[in-house]
Amino acid sequence: MTQGMTQGTNQSMNQGRIARSRALWSVWALAPVALVAYHFGPGQAMYREDRAVKLVAHADELQSEALRLQTIAYDAHLAAIDARLAAFGKDDAALRKSAIDAGAREDIAYANAGAAWRVTADALTDAQQQVDEIGGPVREEIRLAKARALVRTGDVATGANELEDILLDAADRDEGATPLARAAREELATAYYYGARLMRLAGKPADDWREVSSRARQNYRYLAEDAKARGASASEIANHEKNGELVLDLEQSSLDELYAKARPKDSPTGKANGLGPPRRQGRGNRPGDQPGKGADMNGEIGNGW
Repeated sequence: MTQGMTQGTNQSMNQGRIARSRALWSVWALAPVALVAYHFGPGQAMYREDRAVKLVAHADELQSEALRLQTIAYDAHLAAIDARLAAFGKDDAALRKSAIDAGAREDIAYANAGAAWRVTADALTDAQQQVDEIGGPVREEIRLAKARALVRTGDVATGANELEDILLDAADRDEGATPLARAAREELATAYYYGARLMRLAGKPADDWREVSSRARQNYRYLAEDAKARGASASEIANHEKNGELVLDLEQSSLDELYAKARPKDSPTGKANGLGPPRRQGRGNRPGDQPGKGADMNGEIGNGW
């Protein structure tokens, strides 16, 4: 009986060891699964965030270069205007050649700036793709920076569409009163102003470019009225009102006067093809609407007009 109890005890111990061994093996076997789940879950999110941070940092460097080239292009633009004015109405071959050469340098400079903005937009597109599933304010800030870069490449229509989408999405989330939404609206107004000016210089029908300039005016008016409703500073209100006046100046100037005036510093070149009626309207994103009390949809455009 003792021997049987001993055999039974040994058998139980063996079974216990086997059970523990199987349990430990199961834990070990599940470890790679847990690592894979982490990689495609929190780990992947962290990887995307880290990758996005690096891409944004790279895009910031690219934007700095684009801004440098934009300044060079603007200086070339001012020089070309001076050269054309000097040659205007004069039968002087040297002055005419100087104006032509200055215009060629201007074209090259703006082509370089536009290409740099395109590279910046592409880098920001890559960054956005890394955080699309994560969402949050970082994604929207990247979208805004990308849209701004697209406008400055000369692809005004695509950039404006992206800005419209940002505002519509913010309204859908009840975030139409955030600083980011204000910045997006201001960029959209700026894009419409640039687009209307380029369309007019390109000889587009008056009805077409006036439709776009009207949207710029409406957005600037919205921003100015909202700034007053929020009790913003006098300088902030004046900034929006001044920008609205610049749109009116665009509409009221003759074509000859417009050719003689310098374009805005950050404006691209091109014909602003594709700019037409807004693709869609959404809650809280009709620029002609009166801003509600406490609406927070304003921001600084800055200098360079």
